[in-house]
Amino acid sequence: MLFKKAGTSTYSTVKTVKTSSSGYAKTAVTASADGTWRYHYAGNSTSSVADAYDYVDVR
Repeated sequence: MLFKKAGTSTYSTVKTVKTSSSGYAKTAVTASADGTWRYHYAGNSTSSVADAYDYVDVR
């Protein structure tokens, strides 16, 4: 999991997530600032690289 605080341009690694034997990933983190969360999957011999993004507005 990577996080980029609102108004900045750089992602920082917050947590490294391992997948289960069936390929599922699950984790939880607590947001303390507005910004974009990014899940990056680097791929392997049978799966492509993938990214998922979500903007969080902390209130």
